[in-house]
Amino acid sequence: MRDRIQAVLRQLAQSPDMEARWLHTLSLMEFIGARKISRTVADRHPTLEVLGHLADETRHAFAFKRLSAEVAGAEITTFLCPEAAGRYFQALDHELATWATSFTGAPDVYLHYLLTTTAIERRAMVLYPLYKAASRQPAVREELGRVVTEEQSHRRTIEDACVERLTAVGATLDAALALEERLFAAFIGELEAAVARESGAQSAFVPAPGEDVAARSPQG
Repeated sequence: MRDRIQAVLRQLAQSPDMEARWLHTLSLMEFIGARKISRTVADRHPTLEVLGHLADETRHAFAFKRLSAEVAGAEITTFLCPEAAGRYFQALDHELATWATSFTGAPDVYLHYLLTTTAIERRAMVLYPLYKAASRQPAVREELGRVVTEEQSHRRTIEDACVERLTAVGATLDAALALEERLFAAFIGELEAAVARESGAQSAFVPAPGEDVAARSPQG
């Protein structure tokens, strides 16, 4: 999986247009996460820990959207695989909640929050460093470094709390992470296909060295 992620990020980072839309998709995913927190464990004035997490996710959504505009040259409204990104996040949240409820016997909103956060941030700790290495944009690399640091600041606390609650009901984190791996693989598959299509379409219009572009244009 790591090699697939690395390869597709390197490919999309070769095109400023695709990278701008990828950043916009990352902003969307961070926003979905922030919105999920605000509608569940932060639907009322939350703890410092939850409020800090909500603030981080909101800042990340803003930062990635700002970077997408910087790379594109202006604010954009398009994304790269937004439907697949949304499906990944929503399916993960739903399937983890269903899986956890099979152990707890009743919905546990806080456990569901811990599970989804743990799985997402485990994924971010793989995805964001690989993207940082792939991007040619200094501002993107700098921001990704900050995002990884912020994610790490609360990941351990959340994951420890998640493991403690799972252990109490006779469950382990391994099954939840395997579920996330399956869903993320589906997302990566759609991203790979989209990047391959767009890369192919772009290369079809790239002239060979010394070729007269005007000679290829249709004559009226």
